Amino acid sequence: MRTPSEVEEYTQRARQAIVYGCARCQGVDADCDCYKRYNEVVAAYEACVPRDFWNIKPQDVDHNFEVFRGVVIKYIEQLQTALNRGYGLVFLGDNGVGKTFFISFILMTAIRTGKSAYYTTLPQLDYNIKRGFNSPEVEEQLRWMLTSDFLAIDEMGKEKYKADPSTFLGTQVERIFKQRCDDSMPVILATNMDFEALIDAYGPTVGSIISGKFQPVMMKPGDYRRKLAKRMGDEMGY
Repeated sequence: MRTPSEVEEYTQRARQAIVYGCARCQGVDADCDCYKRYNEVVAAYEACVPRDFWNIKPQDVDHNFEVFRGVVIKYIEQLQTALNRGYGLVFLGDNGVGKTFFISFILMTAIRTGKSAYYTTLPQLDYNIKRGFNSPEVEEQLRWMLTSDFLAIDEMGKEKYKADPSTFLGTQVERIFKQRCDDSMPVILATNMDFEALIDAYGPTVGSIISGKFQPVMMKPGDYRRKLAKRMGDEMGY
C-alpha cells in the first residue's frame, strides 16, 4: 500500500515525465492524451497494480485464453453490474497460469473507466494492517483503500493463519469480506487452493460469501513466466 506522501511524490515525478515531457503539448493542452496517461498511471500506482501489468492488452493473452474470453471479458462487459451488485471472481490455479495478469487487466479497465481499485496480496494486507498499529496515517490510508470500488486480494492461502481462521488476520479477513458483501462491493481473489479448500480454510462466514457472490474460475496449468524469461533473453541477448 502506498502512503499519501508516496503517492504525492510519484504524482510529481509522473507529471514531470509524462505531461511536461510531452513532445506534442509540453503540458499546455489539457485535452492531450498525455493527461489521460498521467491520470491512469498515478491511479494504477496508488491502486498498487503490479507495474508489469499496467499496459497489458488482450493480444498479450496467449495462455488460458478461453478463461480470458469466457470470464474476464464478460466480467468487464458487465463491470457496472458487478460493481452495483458486489459480484466477484476467484481465480484458482497454480503459480504462473495468469491469475495476477487477469486480475490486473480487470483493475486497469476499471481505472480507465473512472472507478477506483486496490490490489494487494493477503500477506501484504497482513503487513499493512500491522503497520497501522503504529501509524495513524497508514491505518487511515488502508481503511480508505479497502473501500475502493474493486478490491483484489492475491495469494489467498499463502499466509500462516489459514488453518485457524480464529486468529487476528482471520478475523480481519472476515470483517473485510463481510463489510464489502453487505455494501455490495466486489472483491476479486486469486489462490493456488481449490475452491472447496479455500472455503474450508477461511471459516463459515467467508465461505458463505465466497459461495454466494463469487464466480470460481479454474485456470489451466502452464507457466507463462517461462515465456517472459525467453523474451528477456531475446531482448537482453543472453
